[in-house]
Amino acid sequence: MSFVPTPYLPDPFLKPDGTRIASPEEWPEQAARIRALCEEHLYGAWPGPARTLEEDLRTEPALRKQAVRVTGRLLIDGKYALPVHYIFPAGSGRFPVITFNTTRMAMHSPLESEIVAAGYGILSFDRESIRPDPSLAAAFGYAVEDRAYPDLPCGDLMAWGWGHSVCADWLSRRPEAGPLICTGHSRGGKAALCAGIFDERFDVTAPMGSGCGGAGCARFSGTLALDRDDPAQCETIGRMAHVFPTWMTPRYASYGSTQAPYPIGEEVRAFPLDAHMLRAACAPRAVFDSEGRSDFWANTFGTELCRDAAQKVFEFLGVPERNGFHIRSGGHAFNADDWSALVDFCDIVLRRPRRMPRADTTNSAYVIDLAKYAPWAAL
Repeated sequence: MSFVPTPYLPDPFLKPDGTRIASPEEWPEQAARIRALCEEHLYGAWPGPARTLEEDLRTEPALRKQAVRVTGRLLIDGKYALPVHYIFPAGSGRFPVITFNTTRMAMHSPLESEIVAAGYGILSFDRESIRPDPSLAAAFGYAVEDRAYPDLPCGDLMAWGWGHSVCADWLSRRPEAGPLICTGHSRGGKAALCAGIFDERFDVTAPMGSGCGGAGCARFSGTLALDRDDPAQCETIGRMAHVFPTWMTPRYASYGSTQAPYPIGEEVRAFPLDAHMLRAACAPRAVFDSEGRSDFWANTFGTELCRDAAQKVFEFLGVPERNGFHIRSGGHAFNADDWSALVDFCDIVLRRPRRMPRADTTNSAYVIDLAKYAPWAAL
């Protein structure tokens, strides 16, 4: 078993005593070690199961009675309100449900009707109701200090990721809810990856356009030449910790430059993680992301680099097809191509009939061997 690219990325197989795990049976313990590192160096402590959960919801037919729509609030501890929008196919049976962390201004997928027709539910929730986003607080006139859940022992990304688990708790009561998928875009993608790392109920984790602190590499950015100093092109630890200091645990800032323009510096060498390990921590469950070819800020190249490094873990566990990566033309968005690719990937992993159009795999910015990188190999 070899791991590349070394010595640049930490070895996900390495144990604290300096030896390497030798069998798949050792992976759950290794994944637990990675989660512990995530809590210490990235996110803060995982809040654990949701508390008491009540409903303030209304249900109505939707999409010409082909679907059911549920809207309103989930009440945690009887007072903390989490606005949700849930739509799923009408009729009997169980359906996969995509949990989607977003804001109250964007609670709908651009392919909502098509995804429901493909046999999926979508449960969107307003992450701002869990933790106000510092970058949006000023624009919409609320105080960052007015945190809905002041006692959560973590940064904002972990708090938003925890929202997926609250939704999973509620969905566990629903007779139609089957396999679970967690997704989000940009900072929401970072949060979705956190949810998939810590909550094993999610069969597929889909951090879309998540970049630094998500599926994007912390050590390399932007170019095929492995340019490690491109802060104008890609978000870095230093810039994220400077602009969004409440997103992560305070320790995270020590791994990035404190001086503008916040390049990737030597500090990152002490960082015991990188995105390939975050991805691997979800294995053998599936991980998928769809990236824009010109989305330089989210570090598409670094995301593929870490995807390829994580592939060693998925192969080691005998599930190489569960580490999906898709690239499309365009920039920083969660658009119809991304949603289509996500559902197509989930159909393959969940062994369902493939009902969504094939996504754009022809405009790849980097080499993707579709025959090698299942699930995009022809069935």
